[in-house]
Formats: sequence, C-alpha cells, structure tokens
Amino acid sequence: MENRGWEGDFPISRYLTAMAAKKKIPLHGIFELTSRCNFDCKMCYIHELTDMEALREKELSVGQWLGIADEARKAGLLFLLLTGGEAMLREDFAELYEGLARMGFRLVINTNGSIVTEQVLDLFRRYPPGRINVSMYGASEETYERLCGRRMHGKVEKAVRELKKIGLSVRTTMSVTPYNCRDMQSVWEFSSREGTLLEMTSYMFPPIRKEDGHCGENLARFPAREAGRYMVEKERISMTPEQFHKRAEHVRNCCGEKEEELSGKEIPPIGTGITCQAGKSSFWITWDGKMRLCGLMNTPEVDVKELGFAEAWRRIHTLADEIRLPAECSVCPRKDLCRACAAMCQAETGRFDRKPEYVCEMSAAMLDVYRMEAGRGIKEQ
Repeated sequence: MENRGWEGDFPISRYLTAMAAKKKIPLHGIFELTSRCNFDCKMCYIHELTDMEALREKELSVGQWLGIADEARKAGLLFLLLTGGEAMLREDFAELYEGLARMGFRLVINTNGSIVTEQVLDLFRRYPPGRINVSMYGASEETYERLCGRRMHGKVEKAVRELKKIGLSVRTTMSVTPYNCRDMQSVWEFSSREGTLLEMTSYMFPPIRKEDGHCGENLARFPAREAGRYMVEKERISMTPEQFHKRAEHVRNCCGEKEEELSGKEIPPIGTGITCQAGKSSFWITWDGKMRLCGLMNTPEVDVKELGFAEAWRRIHTLADEIRLPAECSVCPRKDLCRACAAMCQAETGRFDRKPEYVCEMSAAMLDVYRMEAGRGIKEQ
C-alpha cells in the first residue's frame, strides 16, 4: 500500500509543499522504523520471513532516530510519517513516538491495527497524531488468514473504533488482491459506518526490495487488466450511480481530448523528470538508516548514519534531479489516468526510463470500463 500521510490534505499543505519543492526543503519525511511485522501478507514489499532478532539488532536505535529527526527538523521537516513493517512492534515505540511528538512534527502512523493496546491509546491521548492509517485487509477472519496468515480481523475493527473514540482522524486502507477482492463492499460499508477516510488500490508493487523479489513480479496481484477493472470498481462502490456516471464521462472526455491534442506528436528524445515530490520535498529513511527517494525503490540510496542528514538530503535530491521517466509516457493520452511514477517504472522494469507495461495495461482497462459506463444511461446501471 502506498504510504500517504499528507498529500492534498489542506490547501496550506499543498502550498507549503510547492514552495518546499522549489527550494529543495525536506518538508515531508517517512521513517521506516522496522521491517519486522506480525503479519505475513502475500503482497508485502518489505517483510522477510527471517530471524527477527537479527533484524532488530540492525534497526536504528531511538537515539539515532531522534538525532536524525532533530537534524531534519533544522532542515525544514514538518510532516513525518512513521511506518514499517509494523512500527508498533518496536518495544521502544512509545519512547520514540513521544520524543518525535515533543519535537513538534505533524505525525501520521501506518499500522495494521492489530496491536493498538490501551498503552498505545493512552500515548495517543497525550500526544495525538495528525492521522492513523489502518490497513484493512478484509471483512472476516477467513480473509485475513488467507491473505495475511493471521486471524486478526476482529482486533483491527476494534482498534479503528477505539482510535475514533478518542477523537483521532483515521484512514482505512485496503490493498485489493485476488485473496480479498470480494470484501471491498464490506470494507467500504465499515468505513462509512465508522466515519473513516478510505483508500483502496489494486496496484501492488513488485517487491524488489526483498531478497527474492524480481522486477515486474508480484505473485499476489491481479493480471494487469483485471487490476485496472478493480481500480474502477472502488469508485463504483463509493459513489452514487449519478456520481459514477459523471466520473466516467469526465475520464472518457478528458482522454479523448488528450488523444486529439497529442495525436501525431513526436516522442521527445528524453522523458520528464520525477513527477511526485520524491527527492524534491520528501524523503524516505529505511529501518537500517538508508535515505531513498521512496521506500518502494531500491536505488538510489545514501547512508544517513555515515553522512548525516543534511549531506544525505543534498545527495539524494541531486540524484533525483538526474532521473528521467519514459519519453513515450509524456505523450500518452492516458498519462493522467495511469500516473506511472519513477517507483513503478523501476519496480516493473528495473529502470526509470522504461515504460511499465503492466501499468499501461491497467490504465487501458480502466479507460475501457469508463468508456463503457459513460455510454450507458444511469438507469441501466
């Protein structure tokens, strides 16, 4: 699941992000506190079935994380997302979280929701995070066991309710795979009842960070065209028929206009630079102290422990400036629908400048569905 915590939350956030990108200020950061997890999700891009104690010994200590955070704050860091693995699995999570909260960051946490204890709730009462993103992998114990290897559905639902009860903003996120796709409607209904934000995606990154990961492969995801259809299905579930029909017409018309605009346009010799904030105003630091543009990439990286934060940031945003996306993507009429990013290109092809065919097929399938729906009357749906 994509690790969102701040994008587009408020106009002031968007303004600050735009200004930070111009000046290369690291406004947004992600601290990947651990690669350990108590789940074994089939599509995960990081968790390894290996010696947990060995992993723990390589993790940055509380002192190291707080030292990095202090340097980052002086460089401009304001929005900080804590993720894993499962971040709350760290025995010193409370100590680290409190230290970061006292520094004044707007904190957001990614969690699978299975270990939100009374002690954690008390911590959040004293130092409320800006948001908690809870992964919701299904609507039953059977689905959880099938996808995650753990029967944790009841605990996760309870955690969402408890977090809402103490007044926190909660976003439920669902990674849609062949193992849990039948639960999409139920997850949406739960989110609606509990008043959480909701995000669903059927695009699963190839886990190139894992030792056995290979470009373009994720055995727990759909074939590309089916993944595309499920990307549209999430909108059908969450919208009224009238809203969905209007959305379909909008996409069809926009892509049609793009086809006319770009028809006959030559492919440029090189592609555009990175289109997201990676390396412009945001960074990711792995559990063992490597700074990357994004946690879904495996290169480029620099060692924060050796270089210090300021020098690591200088090097990583310089490396980001050198990256170019596939040239043909810049003249594709589906580029706004596809939104292929540098991380997708690398994970799918091993290169930033090579077109990710899986993502292309996904967006083509999405457009086919939108066109079909736009051509139907609302009463037919």
